[in-house]
Amino acid sequence: MSDERDDERREATPFEGVRILGAEEARAALGEQGEGRDTDPDAAPPARPAGRVRRFPEGGPTWAASAAGDEPPPGPAGEPPTGEVPPLPHWTEPPTGAVPAIFADDLDAEPDDEELEAWSSFTGSQPRFRAEGADWAEADFADDELTELTGETAGLGALASARVVDDDDAFEQELAQRRRRTARGRAARTMVTEPPPAAATPRARASEPREPGELSPPGPVAARDLPTAVLTAAAVAVVALVCFSRGTFWTALLAAAVVGLGSVEFSAALQARGFRPASLLALVASAALPVAAREFGVGAYPVFSGLVVVFAMLWFLWEVTPGRPLLGVATTVLSFAYVGGLGGFAGLLLAGDDGVGLLLGVVLCTIAYDVFGFFVGSQFGKSPIAPSVSPNKSFEGTLAGMVAAVVVGWLLVGQIHPWSPARSVVLGLFVAAAAFLGDLCESMLKRDLGIKDFGSLLPGHGGVLDRFDSLLFCLPVGYFLALHLNLL
Repeated sequence: MSDERDDERREATPFEGVRILGAEEARAALGEQGEGRDTDPDAAPPARPAGRVRRFPEGGPTWAASAAGDEPPPGPAGEPPTGEVPPLPHWTEPPTGAVPAIFADDLDAEPDDEELEAWSSFTGSQPRFRAEGADWAEADFADDELTELTGETAGLGALASARVVDDDDAFEQELAQRRRRTARGRAARTMVTEPPPAAATPRARASEPREPGELSPPGPVAARDLPTAVLTAAAVAVVALVCFSRGTFWTALLAAAVVGLGSVEFSAALQARGFRPASLLALVASAALPVAAREFGVGAYPVFSGLVVVFAMLWFLWEVTPGRPLLGVATTVLSFAYVGGLGGFAGLLLAGDDGVGLLLGVVLCTIAYDVFGFFVGSQFGKSPIAPSVSPNKSFEGTLAGMVAAVVVGWLLVGQIHPWSPARSVVLGLFVAAAAFLGDLCESMLKRDLGIKDFGSLLPGHGGVLDRFDSLLFCLPVGYFLALHLNLL
């Protein structure tokens, strides 16, 4: 009954979509070869009849002839088949290495213009057609295309406007150009009609204008003119003794003059190296502080310090002096604090009942340190104590100066009221240590600025600040020691 229904359904079906052959039908189709393969598994695979493949236009489907040798259906408009498919080897056989060429009719045909334009619109180049297997072993890019990718010419796609540049190479080139420009600028600044002497070359380099913060060591130290230095020291001593003999007011005026000149020299040295401090503000505050400290005591210090900071800010806010405000304010405050702030302790010493004696004791111990330290160091000094800061300062000279400060304090300062021999020995010890540190600190600043002396007002000694650098550190020590000993 079921067989009759199947026959009726098969007759009613107008066409077949897919038909699956069973094992018996496949054996019947293969004929005797199929039977031989089933009986002998080691026999060679049966030869399959060659089919043909044809290609429909515009990428249509292809049709392969069945193994039974059925003819392919005719194509649209009677298009003939494209070619024959060679027999395929059995899966158990070793590979032949042959590469199938499908659509062989396209290999010899020229590409359409529309296809070439569509390809070139997003690649920038013409497509490559390979017809043989040997083409696949060639390089993917030609020499000109490799040149495009390295940046010599325009590249492909996104690389069309980009150039591959090595960051390290670019940095080296920029650095080399900057060094060449710097060398040309220095050569233009140092160019003169006649070559300078060899001995003057380091000094000329030290006096070159430089950027703020740029360092250069000072030139070679010249031998001091000793007779001139002695005459200058004698003249200064005479003026100082006259002021001391006239009382604290004249002594305060002398201290104000010394501190004011030192502030001018320090500001000038900063300006010569590219800094822009408010020199007038630092000069007025530094020179006025010793007198104000004598009159008003310690209370003058916070007032002057606050006024200097505020007016230094306003100075650069109103652009009285050109330059960077941060560096300008910092150098102004430094000039006042280093010269005026430390020098103002002379006015605090003079504020006591025996102010002249207190200040004179500190000055004598400091002078003893400088004089004996210089003579012993210049004659017998062989071991530098701070070669990176002051190469000419030796252990021998420093030790001799310290001993001289203590001895002079005990023998000479002990005879001056209100100092006693015991108190003057302690004063000599403290002054020796403070003078040593003050001398080194001033040498550090001069070496940083690349100068030998801060000025030339005192022949044989340099500037006022060069002569009284040690005293600036000794004045606070003398004041606090006198305060501790109840001498004020």
